[in-house]
Amino acid sequence: MRNLLCICWFVLMAAILLNAQDAQPAAPQHPGSEVMNQSVPMVELLEQAEGGNAHAQYLLAYAYTDGRSGMPKKDAEALRWCLAAAQNGLAEAQNRMGYFYKYGLGVRQNYEEAVRWFRSAAEQGLAAAQNNLAHMYQNGEGVKLDYARAADLYRQAAAQGLAPAQNGLGMAYLHGNGVPKDQAAALDLFRLAAEQGLPAAQHNLGMMYFEGRGIPRNYPEALQWFGKAANQGSLATYRALGHMYEFGNGVDRDPEKAAELYRKAAEQGLVNAQLELAELYHVGRGFPHDYFEAAKWYQRAAEQGHPAAENAVGYMYYQGLGVRRDYRQAAEWFLKAANQRYALAQANLGALYQSGLGVPLDYGEAYKWFTLSAQTGLAQSKSAIKALTQIMTTAQLRDGQSRVSDWVSRNNSSSLASQKAETQELDTYVSARQP
Repeated sequence: MRNLLCICWFVLMAAILLNAQDAQPAAPQHPGSEVMNQSVPMVELLEQAEGGNAHAQYLLAYAYTDGRSGMPKKDAEALRWCLAAAQNGLAEAQNRMGYFYKYGLGVRQNYEEAVRWFRSAAEQGLAAAQNNLAHMYQNGEGVKLDYARAADLYRQAAAQGLAPAQNGLGMAYLHGNGVPKDQAAALDLFRLAAEQGLPAAQHNLGMMYFEGRGIPRNYPEALQWFGKAANQGSLATYRALGHMYEFGNGVDRDPEKAAELYRKAAEQGLVNAQLELAELYHVGRGFPHDYFEAAKWYQRAAEQGHPAAENAVGYMYYQGLGVRRDYRQAAEWFLKAANQRYALAQANLGALYQSGLGVPLDYGEAYKWFTLSAQTGLAQSKSAIKALTQIMTTAQLRDGQSRVSDWVSRNNSSSLASQKAETQELDTYVSARQP
């Protein structure tokens, strides 16, 4: 059964890199010059705020937030005055209240309240609020997921020159979320945002050049934009640069430099960088194998719930690479990934049940996992089913078929379906090989 054990190797996964740079809510900005008037004494400002002047209330909220102009830093007072300004209709304050509710800053996290405040500000034409409301629709937070509505809101904010909205709309065009797929439009939008210095857009523009999407492949241009994003601390860009140095794309191949770049992102929790670093140590490209380091980084990624990493940890326990061989632990990690519909883990778990390693010998359970895996087109599982059914009794086969039906009915929720669809898109950038 050992030749059935598979591990998924990450070669490019550019789509994940792009998704990692998806548009994020715009943080509320400090009041502009039309709101902030430093010549107004704080006593007078307080009087104006107490008299119901929304601009004065918002400025006072910032004074209490930052402890500026001699005011003590009081978060409760800052929230009180920001709410007062929002209730008096000031769009900037409404957007800020939405931000507070989205992230639970000083208030209990409440997506519905966040949407309510973002919408109030967006209807007044505030670009930051339009972008933030688009993000809520894009992720189905506090509202029903609606890509078309998200794209429309991104478009409104992008027309005002807001870089995060330009990047968000670019992502919509790249993936066809709410708008027709259009790589050229995505490229133009990424460029507009990148030229404003937005690191996410600089990264995405670099990826377009790196992959040749909507434009001829150009490694020097990719390197230039990656460099700009990396200088601003973009974790996904560290990973992208790591790829360039690992495989010598437009630069001299340098596995040690690649490991250094992967580590920068991995140590800050970027799961895909943790996987890349683990693979580098596992395969030993350019330097000796280090299975202990490989197992460590696979484990960190697996602890974030990444199915490929969970499968990889299971494989390390199965083989005893960097960890003490433990078939029971291998089975537990394979099960975590298998329950996320990860085909390689399902095949691996089936192999353990067929051989009784770490789990009871159970042909029905083996048949279930092989069948679920084979439904994704995995050739190893199709062959395994053919061999397994030759030694199963009729009762065992019926039992296995019943278990397949039960698992599918229990795991056929819309959330899992959407998760599967997303994973299939990303899997087009993944290659798998057997050890």
